[in-house]
Amino acid sequence: MSIAQFGKKFPILLKTPNPKGAVELIEIIGKGNYGNVYKGRLTSTNELTAVKVVLLKEEELRETLLEMEFLKSCNHKNVTKFMGLFLKGFDLWICMELCGGGALDSVYRNLRKPLNEDQICSIMFESIEGLDYIHKNSIIHRDIKAGNLFLTDNGEIKLGDFGVSAKLQHAYGRARTFIGTPYWMAPEVIMCDPESPTSYNASYNSKADIWSIGITAIEIADKNPPLSDIHPMRALTLIPTSELSLAKPKNWSKLFNEFIAICLTKDPNKRPSAEDLLKHPFLQRARNLRRNAILTDMIQKSKMGKEKSKLGIPVDDDEEFANFDEIVTEEVKNTLPPSQLQKQNSENNVQVSFYFHYRWS
Repeated sequence: MSIAQFGKKFPILLKTPNPKGAVELIEIIGKGNYGNVYKGRLTSTNELTAVKVVLLKEEELRETLLEMEFLKSCNHKNVTKFMGLFLKGFDLWICMELCGGGALDSVYRNLRKPLNEDQICSIMFESIEGLDYIHKNSIIHRDIKAGNLFLTDNGEIKLGDFGVSAKLQHAYGRARTFIGTPYWMAPEVIMCDPESPTSYNASYNSKADIWSIGITAIEIADKNPPLSDIHPMRALTLIPTSELSLAKPKNWSKLFNEFIAICLTKDPNKRPSAEDLLKHPFLQRARNLRRNAILTDMIQKSKMGKEKSKLGIPVDDDEEFANFDEIVTEEVKNTLPPSQLQKQNSENNVQVSFYFHYRWS
C-alpha cells in the first residue's frame, strides 16, 4: 500500500508532520519485532522523549492510532504522556513520555529480594489513582500487568501501553471483545471468548481492570502471576473457578491479603471500583508513605542489580548495594572496552514492553 493509499484510509496521516527538525534521536534504548525505541529530544521544547519508530502496517495501524487518541485526551500524573506523532516515509514516529526507571516487571526481576509491602503499597496506590482517572473518562485499559506499568527516574508510576484499551460510550458502558494477556484476564472477559457457550451475551466493564490489578499485586509480590506455571490457554479455563491468592499468604499482612481478595471478587458487580479501592485500609497507609523516595530507591537497587548480573557479581543482601560503586567501578573499567563502557554509563534502562494478547473482534 502506498503512502497515498494509507492517507486515504487513515486521513490523520495526511496531517502528520515529518520529524525532520522536530525530533532529535539520541540513542537506541529498546528493540523489538515492531521496530526500535529511541531516547530522543523534542527540539521545540528541549524535552526528552521515548520515540517508538514503527513501520506502517494496515493491520496494526488502527490500534496504534486509537491508542494515540486515548493518550491525547489524558492528562494525569499516573498516565504516560503522549508527546507527538510524526511520519517519515513509511515509518511512524510515536513520541511518548520517557520513563527512565523502566517497566515494573523488569525492575522487580532485577532485584535480588522480593518487594516489601511499603513498595507494593506505593505501586498499587499510584497505579490505581491512574486507573481511577481513566475509568472516570470511560476508558478500560484491558491489559493491566507489571509489564505495562512504567516508572520515571523520580519514582512515579505511569500506566502505559494502551494499544488494546477500549473507549466506552459512557462511564457505565460495556465491552464485549475477548482481549488481554491470559494470566491477568478477568473471568468475565474470558467468558467473551467466541469459543465459549456463554459468549453470546457476555460483556464487561472497567471492573475487569480491577481484577487485573489484583493479579498484578500478586505478580509483584511473588514475581509471577498465579497459574504462570501452566499453559496460558489452560490457565484461561481455570481462572473463572480457581481461588487465586498469594503463594504464601502468611508471609504478608492481613490487609494486603484482604486487598487482593476484594480485587479478585468473581462477581464484577460486587468487585470494588478504583475509587473504592483507594479508600481501602491497605492503600490508605500509602498516604503516609514517602512513595517517591521508596520507589526511587527501588529503581536504583534494580539498576544496580542489573549491572551486577552483567558482571557476574553475587548479591547476598541489600547491604551490598550500599557499596556498589566502590565494589565494581574499577572492575567495570578494567573489563569493558571504552566504547562499551560509554554505552554502560549512558544506558537509560527504559524497558520496552513485549507482550502477547488474544483478540477476536
